[in-house]
Amino acid sequence: MMRVFLCEEEDPRPYLASRGIRYEEEVSTVVARMIADVRKRGDLALLESARQFDAPTLTSLYATAQEIDEAMPPVEQSFAIDHAIERVKSFHERQLAAMVAGWMEEEFQSSDERRREGQPRHHVSNHRWTWNMAPEGSRLGQRMSPLARVGVYVPGGNATYPSSVVMNVVPAQVAGVNHVAVSTPARKDGTLAPSVLYAARYCGVAKILKVGGAAAIAGMALGTETLSRVDKVVGPGNRYVNEAKRQLWGSVGLDGYAGPSEVCVLIDDSSNPRFAAADFLTQIEHASDNSGYLVSTSQHAARRVMEEIELQLTGASREATMREAMAALGAVFVARDRHEACELVDLIAPEHLSLAVEYPDAWLGQIRNAGCIMIGEWTPESAGDYAAGPSHTLPTATAARFASPVSVLDFVKIQSLVQMSEAEFGAIAETIEVFGAMEGFHAHAQGAKIRIDEGLS
Repeated sequence: MMRVFLCEEEDPRPYLASRGIRYEEEVSTVVARMIADVRKRGDLALLESARQFDAPTLTSLYATAQEIDEAMPPVEQSFAIDHAIERVKSFHERQLAAMVAGWMEEEFQSSDERRREGQPRHHVSNHRWTWNMAPEGSRLGQRMSPLARVGVYVPGGNATYPSSVVMNVVPAQVAGVNHVAVSTPARKDGTLAPSVLYAARYCGVAKILKVGGAAAIAGMALGTETLSRVDKVVGPGNRYVNEAKRQLWGSVGLDGYAGPSEVCVLIDDSSNPRFAAADFLTQIEHASDNSGYLVSTSQHAARRVMEEIELQLTGASREATMREAMAALGAVFVARDRHEACELVDLIAPEHLSLAVEYPDAWLGQIRNAGCIMIGEWTPESAGDYAAGPSHTLPTATAARFASPVSVLDFVKIQSLVQMSEAEFGAIAETIEVFGAMEGFHAHAQGAKIRIDEGLS
């Protein structure tokens, strides 16, 4: 069912070293052709792509105001979405407050708002935050501002993801982004799921595009006749979505590589096998290219959890998908001790990590690489997916070594501010001139020299 590594007998490190993003020439070629088509033909290319891959009879690229306003999922779903929005908003508001503690807040008027003067405000008030370290008369600091326009990609196809709307749109709006557009594939009949429309409505989404895949990323990144170009695109997707992000890097800001889901469950002899098995299966049921890893300090514990995985898997609604994922990309590692177990986790650098061990805080300090860490037996993987608070858009394919979950930080940018008094300039004038001469750039040195020659006080 899954490959098993007994670390006393076989070194799993070569196996783990082979993981990562794989370049697929065929995917790259298809995506390049789609991007070129969207660049050339705009809306028509988007509509043809949507018809080819998702909704053959689609007539409009966008969800209408009536579709959005009338969307009403069953009451238990709407309550769940409302609750998730509340928790995700609260978490990111706290994050923003922590980020700007000690910064000065100032309100500003965006260029879009200046063009709309005399009209109702489009969205929330805008704020910037600054800090300054220089003496009076000078300014050496930073200014942090929200992005103006953001595109959120919400996957579709085999499942419906209102949670991806919540987890990506809410942090953007907490950051102060004025315009958020969502792109998600339509169902075969050209409609969108009521739960997705409801989540978008209550998150204040400005526009909902009924397009999926690489074409959607290209449309938001490049703009079309009816779709304004965004400053950044965020959201998870398949290999075509991520290849489109790679090819469009530099034309638009990107959140990073958020590809097929992956999970690592860390266990010991104290672990509840039913809980550990459930958490393992939670993150491999999306698709057959999902990855699942079980790391244990005990053969006995690993065997108990694997037996429970089989029990929970048999007869499950997505049994075939999960079995295929486990056979292709699942692995069990039985480490010799806690130190080696944590080393293996860092090599895996999983998107989701469950610390299903006794005294999890003692393990937490030894782990560096993971997108989201679920700590203790009462913290299921699905809590992070839906309602705990942090965004569920996380780095995958070992990107947790250097990347972070989507958060408020993805929707702000920082500018350096430099304003020098004559005295402050005088303190570094000679250094500037020497560096210019040392690197062979006369004009750089001259920028300081002409001011020195003008005569410092």
